Amino acid sequence: MDFTTDSGEGQLRVIQAFLAEHQGTGDLDAEELIAQLKRLRETGLPPLACQNTLEMLFTCSSLYLKAQVGNFVGSRIPLDRGQRQQVHNLQKLLDKLAAAYEWLLENLPEDTALETLFPSLERVAFCLNQHLYISYLVAAPAQQGIWQRLHRTHQRSLRAPLESAGHHRKLTAYREALLLAAGQPTSHASRELEFAADYIALLTERIAFTAEAPADSSAIFWIEPTRDFSLFALSRRAPPPEYHVFYFSCAHIAALVQQHLDALNAGSRARDLHLPPLADTPTGQGVLRRLIAAWGTPGKRRFPRRRQANHQRAVLCAGLNRFCQLLQQNGARDDSKDFSQWMMINESPDGYALMHLTGATGHIRIGDVVALRPDADPGWLVCLVRWAISENPEHIEIGLQIIALDAIPGTLGDNASQVSVLLLPENTPMRTVPALLVPSGSITGKQCTLRLDGSNKVRECKELTVIEQNGRIELFTFEV
Repeated sequence: MDFTTDSGEGQLRVIQAFLAEHQGTGDLDAEELIAQLKRLRETGLPPLACQNTLEMLFTCSSLYLKAQVGNFVGSRIPLDRGQRQQVHNLQKLLDKLAAAYEWLLENLPEDTALETLFPSLERVAFCLNQHLYISYLVAAPAQQGIWQRLHRTHQRSLRAPLESAGHHRKLTAYREALLLAAGQPTSHASRELEFAADYIALLTERIAFTAEAPADSSAIFWIEPTRDFSLFALSRRAPPPEYHVFYFSCAHIAALVQQHLDALNAGSRARDLHLPPLADTPTGQGVLRRLIAAWGTPGKRRFPRRRQANHQRAVLCAGLNRFCQLLQQNGARDDSKDFSQWMMINESPDGYALMHLTGATGHIRIGDVVALRPDADPGWLVCLVRWAISENPEHIEIGLQIIALDAIPGTLGDNASQVSVLLLPENTPMRTVPALLVPSGSITGKQCTLRLDGSNKVRECKELTVIEQNGRIELFTFEV
């Protein structure tokens, strides 16, 4: 039978011919795929007649997405305008693709086979999860409504026919989204976040939802499925009485991560444990430590935040090497590209939230050390960048944790191979013992040679306890 392109069946053929022509060529882009999704909705055909074509569009979109998302790993914050537009196009594609499957699900007959129902639910969850993941990668706020749609998709899987009672456990993308949200994704650099997402894919079957909070566990999280937010740790906030929530515990998952970390410390390799390769590095192991803390013992904030009413300003210098050079110059500074101006949004005894005003921000990375000097303080504070968020190329906010009130610059290693380090003295409110702040991966064993500026003494140091470990720095206590 011959259809014209004006008929619904003819429009399907146009879409299928377009996809076949571009299959494997790699020259599709998000705008073209969005146009084909719009054409599909305009055919006027019943959902089941469009399903195969929608699956073809999903396959092409998934391949395109996989090829593009990796481009944002390691990007500077904030993104430039070109990358920001790429992010917008990708997230728009994911939004339209999820909406197409939601339309399919809303119009399916009640007696639709399970083979049709659950894959479509998983497609919606996958698209919305990827939408959130891209926001995390580029330190951008999530689009409104994404979490509400994710929760609604999961609730739909729970309302499936009785014979499908076990199938909702296969809605893995929803569990991946929850675990990543519980792992505090804004505290991870993009490369660390990529590793965390790969690692979480191994753990998604271990979440069990309950209507009552599990007993005797500090690793409990709750969700209100009608609200547009992800989750809350029960230890930080109890749900209001009018909320209809469900709970899950990460205690078993945190214990499993601890087993993996112990095995890696004992000499096992990532491939032996079937883990992503980054688990062999200090960066990957630092991520595992933070996941254990975020999932197993999500504690309350130690100090309340207080908003800055007087809009105090501060100068920031990012990077361990630049910080060491700054201290070697006795704190002198000029208006070079290494310095930027910030306004304090809020503060607490252990940190600040800052909004960028002027100066370059390309050196700033989550997890890195920065020197901060508030206008009202003559000295430089030693801080770590805990999170960053950027809504547009001209705007960035960061959260800093103060780890020391002063520092002594030095070098690590012999004369042939030296790296700049900071000795954080014990006479600070943050710790009762001294600590070393070094570039990530600069110590291959448990011992190192330390020489402090202004001293001819060479000290052989032994690492004791790792306090912080990520892709930028390592912070640990030591003994001489």
